[in-house]
Amino acid sequence: MRSVCSIVALLLVIGCGGPAPEPTGLISGEEVETGYAELGESRIYYEIKGEGSPLILIHGGLLDGRMWDGQFDVLAEGYRVIRYDVSGHGRSATPPDAFYDHEDLHRLMGALEIDRAVIMGLSLGGRIAIDFALEYPDKVAAMVVVGPGLGGFRFDSEEVLEGRKELIDSWGKGEWDRVVELFQRSWTDGPYRSPEEVDPTVREKVRMMSRQTIENTAEGRTMDPPAVDRLTELKMPMLVVVGELDMPDIHEIADLLLTADPNAEKVVIEGAAHMVNMEKPEEFNRVVLEFLEELQPW
Repeated sequence: MRSVCSIVALLLVIGCGGPAPEPTGLISGEEVETGYAELGESRIYYEIKGEGSPLILIHGGLLDGRMWDGQFDVLAEGYRVIRYDVSGHGRSATPPDAFYDHEDLHRLMGALEIDRAVIMGLSLGGRIAIDFALEYPDKVAAMVVVGPGLGGFRFDSEEVLEGRKELIDSWGKGEWDRVVELFQRSWTDGPYRSPEEVDPTVREKVRMMSRQTIENTAEGRTMDPPAVDRLTELKMPMLVVVGELDMPDIHEIADLLLTADPNAEKVVIEGAAHMVNMEKPEEFNRVVLEFLEELQPW
């Protein structure tokens, strides 16, 4: 049986995953290259579109590569864009033993013959990007971290703690639809809005992805020492994007990154919570493209 700590870590979107039924609708068109990378005990599903400098997209916890639908084609107009499903999410398998998500990324880049890339990740994806940048800084041209998680950071705000008992109780009873809804309340709606105030198409897409993952989860390991104790090692260009209505813990992580990395800049997108790229795709894409244009070439 998995521990309560593992359950809570997952539902705080800071680094768990699990096998999910095969999703549909991930492939966005005939121009997309798709495949599986066999990486030891990991089997990672990926998609590639576009040409030029490589840009790797990493989704949030309980989600999969479809969360980047609003970005994938747009970014592929100027870059070679790779999106993949993290171990235990979407079409990727869950390794039978303990694993590190950032090492999966390292092996995936090797399999795809990518020496250096810009890494963009939301939540869990942000945590993976930061871990990877700390372990393999020469392989990271820059980072875009969106509502980022952070290895070793303790989520303990009142907003996060509210409803935790109900969430854990629902998990223990196997009330998966209720667990997904509580996840949505915290991370799709955010702590300052009701479900009715959120775009229903965004809520439905998050519900679909998370429902396919929630019943079978496994936790990727945290580096030792954790990233929260190593942030001053980050020296590369970094764009930190947060939704105005996201959890205060996420804003705290963003400020920690801004303080630690002299090359970091922060953008707050108004009217959005944690799923900022899904809620405000046009504004999000504009901010990211402006950042990427300043980096060329890498």
